[in-house]
Amino acid sequence: MCRETRLDLKINIQTDSQLVEKTSVFCNRIYHPNPSSNLYSSIRDRISDGAPKEALLIYTQNRRNPLNLLSVLPLVFKACAILSLNNYGKSLHSESIKAGLLSDVVVGTSMVNMYGKCCNVIDARKVFDEMPVKNVVTWNAMISGYMKNRETQPALQLFNKMSDRTSVSWIEMITGYARTGDTIMARSFFDQVPFPLKNVMTWTVMVDAYASNGDMKAAEDVFEAMPERNFFVWSSMVSGYFKKGDVESGETIFNRIPFRNLVNWNSLISGYSQNGLCEKALEAFAKMESDGFEPDEVSFTSALSACAQLGSLKTVDMYAKCGDLMNARLIFEDMMESERNDSCWNAMISGFTIHGHCREALEFFDRMEKSKVTPNEITFLSVLSACAHAGFVEEGLETFGKMGKYGLVANVKHYGCLVDILGRAGRLKDAYRVVTEMPVRPNESVWGALLGACRVHSDMEMANRVVEKVNAELTQCGYVVMSNMYAASERWEKAESLRNLMFHERVQKTVGLSSVHLNDYDGNWS
Repeated sequence: MCRETRLDLKINIQTDSQLVEKTSVFCNRIYHPNPSSNLYSSIRDRISDGAPKEALLIYTQNRRNPLNLLSVLPLVFKACAILSLNNYGKSLHSESIKAGLLSDVVVGTSMVNMYGKCCNVIDARKVFDEMPVKNVVTWNAMISGYMKNRETQPALQLFNKMSDRTSVSWIEMITGYARTGDTIMARSFFDQVPFPLKNVMTWTVMVDAYASNGDMKAAEDVFEAMPERNFFVWSSMVSGYFKKGDVESGETIFNRIPFRNLVNWNSLISGYSQNGLCEKALEAFAKMESDGFEPDEVSFTSALSACAQLGSLKTVDMYAKCGDLMNARLIFEDMMESERNDSCWNAMISGFTIHGHCREALEFFDRMEKSKVTPNEITFLSVLSACAHAGFVEEGLETFGKMGKYGLVANVKHYGCLVDILGRAGRLKDAYRVVTEMPVRPNESVWGALLGACRVHSDMEMANRVVEKVNAELTQCGYVVMSNMYAASERWEKAESLRNLMFHERVQKTVGLSSVHLNDYDGNWS
């Protein structure tokens, strides 16, 4: 089965990798390498097989043969470009001058391309300006060099000077502006592409421009308008959604792909792994193999990352819950940044909170916010609990206020923590206002936190207000809260009478549960 070219999640337009081959189509010169040449074939085959170092070694061993220089130099420059060997490329440049080959358009174009890929646009431009003959591929190579180094202005100047343009010329401008995050300019060039040159690859790079910059709505609009689609654009959409954390939309796009290939599967597996869905990543890997696709290095990297996350998460979580925070932290810090998903961060923050290391919990929350991982509801619950236990009032209020920033809606547990934070600090009026203005119905824990604070601060006036509020609807929660409050304040007669009332009204208390894990069974026992 044919192995697909790696997508690397950002589309590598094949025009760059095939620069030398396409140049020969445009030039009117004498570049006819002998296909039977062993040296030419050996170097070409090594590059095609992804072994540019071996290609350079073969050239070095045979460089004394001047007859082979013209035919193999473009390939050797290509190997240097792949490996970003600027100094080696300079030595080849010197050899080209000595051999009088600078006038050859293919050699010159290959040199421009090499310097551009090595982030040396100054030398690339010198070679470009000194070339006596240039073709459209030479111009494209120079524009590509500028755009790869985010130098959009000189690239635009060259583009405007071109007398002849190909689809590659437009693609380089679109991808170049997208690389700088300027999707407005990228779209402007896309809209100007002449109809005969607006092919499937031009559409694809526009979709990828939006997707790689996180604008999935615009990417979807262009994607749905495409007259035809290739496997690159499907993968770009899948990867874009997963990058935004929109797993459901990524899965939906993947399921729409009519004929999947290895690149599409890699996008799915990598997306799952990046979002911490390790088991799904491994399931997709197995399904890919069962469908007859042979994994490549991208597949294995994503699958191994999922395995590492799965194992590391369980280990971190185990140490953190057992109170061995030192080992938990060592394992966490040893993980690669890409492996630290929200579950890993939450395990550490929760571990610090449970065992009273509240300042460390807040420090890890700050680190998490600065990372590429987005906090979720569990994260905020752990941080708010840490603030409540440590008496960090301002930090707690600030943390609660951040939930909307991440598109999260506080639930009754979050409000319970907020009430606890305010109550412990003696801000009983503020706590009472939070309870009465909550968008969700307060439960036993919320009322209990407020009543407990009233008892600690000996504020019987507020306690009576709370009792009246709870007494208005004697739900199961109300009975339990009032009974506990009376008991806590040593008003035993009222506590006993309320418990008798609960008995006659047949109010059922919530059954306590304990979680256990025995071998492969993970369940609850009452």
